[in-house]
Amino acid sequence: MGFAGVFTSTQPRKNRPLKRGDVMGKKEKLRKKSPFRRVVVGSLLASLIAIGMIGGREAMHWVHEWTRIQQTTILGLERLGREEITAKLNLSSDSSLWSIDTDDLTEQLEMHPWIRSVTFDRVLPHSLVVQVEERRPAAVLRESKKAYFVSEDGHLLPGDIRKAGKALPVLEGMTAKFFSQQKDGSQRRARKGIHLATLLSERFSGRPTVNVAHAHKTIVDFPSLRFKFGQEAERQWERFLVLYPTVKKTIERHSQEVDLRFSQKVILRKRTL
Repeated sequence: MGFAGVFTSTQPRKNRPLKRGDVMGKKEKLRKKSPFRRVVVGSLLASLIAIGMIGGREAMHWVHEWTRIQQTTILGLERLGREEITAKLNLSSDSSLWSIDTDDLTEQLEMHPWIRSVTFDRVLPHSLVVQVEERRPAAVLRESKKAYFVSEDGHLLPGDIRKAGKALPVLEGMTAKFFSQQKDGSQRRARKGIHLATLLSERFSGRPTVNVAHAHKTIVDFPSLRFKFGQEAERQWERFLVLYPTVKKTIERHSQEVDLRFSQKVILRKRTL
C-alpha cells in the first residue's frame, strides 16, 4: 500500500551568506556615523563639565559671601584685652566662617603664655565666637629684683604683679631666664612646688616660700616650720601625716625643721636660718 505525504523540515534554514558588497556597505555606514557620534558625545561631556565648574564656583562664592564674618565675640577675658586677641587672630575683612582654619588660629592663640585653651563656635550666618580660658596665677616667682606670676601648670606669666594676692605662695631658686632655657624642667619644678605649698597650707598657717633650686629636693618654709622633700614628695608627705599626731605638740611649741627625704624616716631638728 503506497503512502504519499508532504514532509516539512524542522531544521533551521541556514542563513544566506552576505555578499561582499553587503558587508562593505554596512562598515561604510558605521564609519560615516562614528565621527558624528563622537563629536556629539564629546560636546555633551564638555558642556556638562563646564556647567559643573561654573556652578561649583558660583556655589562656593555664594557660601563665602553668605558666611562672611561680620561680628567676632571674645569671651573669658580678665587680664587680656580684646585688642590683643583680635591682633593675634589677624582675620582679614574677606574672612568667612567657611574659610577660616580654627586649628591654626587655636595654635596661634595658645602660644600666648596667659592663654590656657581656646575654642571657636561658628554662629551662622555671620558670627564667630571665641571662648578663651586664661591661666590663673598660682604662685609668685621671686628673683633678686623682679617678680613674676606662675600658673598652676608651671607657666611663667608676664605682666604687672602688683595686683597679686599676698596669700599666693612664693617660689625661689629659679629665674625667668631659666624658664625660657629649660622649659620642661622649670615647669616641672614649679608644678611640684605649687602642689606642695597647697598641701601644706591645708595644715599650717602663713604664706609658704618654696625653694625649687634643685630638681630632686624641695624646701617649703613657713614662719616657724621648714619641710624638706625628696623626689617622692607625695609619699613622704603621707608618711608625715601618719606621724603628725605624735609630733604635733613639739612642732607647735618650737621652731622645727622636718626632714622627710630619707626612706622610712621623719627627722625633726631645731630649725636654723
